[in-house]
Amino acid sequence: MKTMKYFKKHMKWALVLILFFSIAPVKAQYDAMFTNYMWNEMFINPGYAGSREAISAVGLLRDQWVGIDGAPMTQTLTLHGPIMHRQAGLGISAMHESIGITKQTYMMGTFAYRFPLGAGKLSMGLSLGVLSKRDLLTDVTTDQAADINFAANSPLFTMPNGSFGLYYYTDKYYIGLSVPRLINNRIVADVGTIEAQNTFDPQNLHNFLTGGYVFNVSSDVKLRPTLLLKTVYGAPLEADVTVSALFREFIWAGLAWRSGDAASLLLGLQINPNLRVGYSYDYTLTPLQKINRGSHEICIGYDFWIGKSKIVSPRFF
Repeated sequence: MKTMKYFKKHMKWALVLILFFSIAPVKAQYDAMFTNYMWNEMFINPGYAGSREAISAVGLLRDQWVGIDGAPMTQTLTLHGPIMHRQAGLGISAMHESIGITKQTYMMGTFAYRFPLGAGKLSMGLSLGVLSKRDLLTDVTTDQAADINFAANSPLFTMPNGSFGLYYYTDKYYIGLSVPRLINNRIVADVGTIEAQNTFDPQNLHNFLTGGYVFNVSSDVKLRPTLLLKTVYGAPLEADVTVSALFREFIWAGLAWRSGDAASLLLGLQINPNLRVGYSYDYTLTPLQKINRGSHEICIGYDFWIGKSKIVSPRFF
């Protein structure tokens, strides 16, 4: 009864969530989407840790479906670098996300080990950490004064989680396979009670496959197609296809398409071999386009070179 009452009173947030899950159906917890996934590989694949041969930091802000009240707002931060004579990688990642009145934060620590294989290196990574989640019920405006259902926020639940990934890379291409969330974290409400449930179910695992290649079109132009595939049992395959070009090792420009969701424009500056900044705009292709002004994403990355090592051209992966 409480659930029905909640949805009747707050249809603007209910509409956002219903439309969201109808165009991106899943059976488990929702995984955040990124247009600049190729910049945020560490967050979706722990095998990436340490692969840039530098202490690498990336921050990303995504403002999704601008103009819709309660639409997702996501911030991520990753930091990682090589250890053990560059045979392993260590990193941390964090994400804070708001969807309607729901606020959640991920914190993960990552270890990856890699070894030479063929023309490149194969890295295996594992992340372990926690998800904290709370519903800010007191932020809801109700049509009844002193509604006891919204007199206090929900408890703050902190639940365990983890991720696993494989990442193979060379100077020209990469391919990665990862499971970004190993545990299904749920908040279950019943009459007079609310509790956290943490379960492992192979059918609820989200599987990510990423890949990319760099083509030297000329001395001034490099072309980089990349791909992100997402699968989960009982839901359609989702594909993110991106083609971007680097001009004079300074300006990035590209186009992207996400199946059943959006078309995107990507722009970026490789300010120097250490510093890069990027922006993307998503134009919604679903019925949501009638009630939103698209999605914006801003990211910034910086590499701190270790010891005497130094790079004179930008890293593409």
